[in-house]
Amino acid sequence: MSDDKPDVRIHIDQKPLHSPNPTTGVGLYELGQVPEGQVLHKGGEGNQEDRLVRIDSPKIDLTQDQHFHRGEAPEKHYVIIVNTDPVVVDHDVLTFDELVKIAFPVPPTGQDPEFTVSFEHAKSVPHHGDLPPNGTVTVRKHGTIFDVDHTNRS
Repeated sequence: MSDDKPDVRIHIDQKPLHSPNPTTGVGLYELGQVPEGQVLHKGGEGNQEDRLVRIDSPKIDLTQDQHFHRGEAPEKHYVIIVNTDPVVVDHDVLTFDELVKIAFPVPPTGQDPEFTVSFEHAKSVPHHGDLPPNGTVTVRKHGTIFDVDHTNRS
């Protein structure tokens, strides 16, 4: 089919694997069977440093024989759940707008989209509830859960 994404060979921890191209952060983490507490790094070329591959990346363009490796998550990271997907963020105070962008990296179409954000297991008090549009929430190191929904007003 012409809609199929072409496969490309990549390497995760020196193991050759095949992935659709482009892919997503979640796709790479699943392909590499990255365990909780670890992250993927994209191998740098030449004298460039390796770069963190974010699990919440909506699109990652791959090249043939590109190398990735698993490693410990950065010291300052927080694993949250947004609409059932694990997401790694590098700060503990998140805004309403940040959470909407994480949940919907490509904004939904329609007139006057409105969003609701609810949360549970937060560090901030209250530990659960609805986040107002200009609000912030402080997350725990692991496990703050967010449900981000959108509606179109007519």
